[in-house]
Amino acid sequence: MLKSQVNDSMQRTVAMRTSDISNTPLVRKYGVRGAKLFARFWFPLLYVILIAPTAALCALAPELATGWRRILFGCLVSGLTVLAASLLTQMRLGYLAAIERLEAGGRAT
Repeated sequence: MLKSQVNDSMQRTVAMRTSDISNTPLVRKYGVRGAKLFARFWFPLLYVILIAPTAALCALAPELATGWRRILFGCLVSGLTVLAASLLTQMRLGYLAAIERLEAGGRAT
């Protein structure tokens, strides 16, 4: 059963719906190689931008909340960070799937 679940998951990942990025200015000007380079630098930068305020908030404002409010605040910030990171990861995977589809010469589904 586990093997079939893995296969189903892999098939859904391979069949991810992607947008057609061949008409974007980045791909028209720099090609697929430029789109890959953009993804290689842009998405890690977005992760740093996402995590830096969270880390700085704990380091720079420890007296922001005390007691149970600090715990609640930490849970709220952590939950929003995880939500934003998962959305960013989904966006990154979609962009990389679109690049792979463009490399294969196919159109978006």
